[in-house]
Amino acid sequence: MAFPKHARPTTPPLAHSAERRHLSELAAALTPYGVWARVIEDGVPFLRVSNPTSSCATEDVTCERREHDYAFFTTFRVQLGTSETIALTAYRTAWLIGAADG
Repeated sequence: MAFPKHARPTTPPLAHSAERRHLSELAAALTPYGVWARVIEDGVPFLRVSNPTSSCATEDVTCERREHDYAFFTTFRVQLGTSETIALTAYRTAWLIGAADG
């Protein structure tokens, strides 16, 4: 079925943003830690990361454009890492919610 030009479905502008892509990469890097990680697209996208062994260990990670890369931040504005350091950022995120040894 063809849609009239004015009625064509549109993709939300953030659905394919660089921020969303980097958050998805971080989610994939968190897989070995056994945490739950899901990109939430409620306005500005963020990554909700939870430790399944804890009832309260959850963190929402945002991604922001910087001059030469993207930076990941906790809800209390601590920088976890950058798009250039995904593995380290994943470790820090997992550690923050108690899913990685210090």
